[in-house]
Amino acid sequence: MEIESKNSTWGVLKVTYKYPEYGEHSLKLEGHGSPLIISGEFFYINPKYQQLGGHDYYMAIKGKLDLEVGKTYTLRRDDADLSAHLEIDHINGDKSADGTFRLTEGGLYPKGDFQLFEEVEGGVLSAEGEFEFQEVQGQSYHR
Repeated sequence: MEIESKNSTWGVLKVTYKYPEYGEHSLKLEGHGSPLIISGEFFYINPKYQQLGGHDYYMAIKGKLDLEVGKTYTLRRDDADLSAHLEIDHINGDKSADGTFRLTEGGLYPKGDFQLFEEVEGGVLSAEGEFEFQEVQGQSYHR
């Protein structure tokens, strides 16, 4: 399946970041231009850097569109089908977050939830949330 995005994205992403020194910060991004993108056989969840409580939080998830719905995936460093990256204040880690990921709906408009963890200086950074890709006018899909 080939997907032509025409640079339009639409959806909802809710995420809560937690870090021992900085507490808990929640973020909700929705609508046109959301950080949810489908390209080729993959989906991307990438709010990039978001400044919350005076700190920069970064998260990115990449997954294949054909992941099994209802299955809880454990993120592994060497998994080509599903990977995640989590960091804080531009401090580079190993670029491979641990955690879990689950689709509650699949296909061209995936929906699901995730829990990510990354050991960084000063403790464990986590991100927990849910996402929903939504259909956009102007996108075309080719098989």
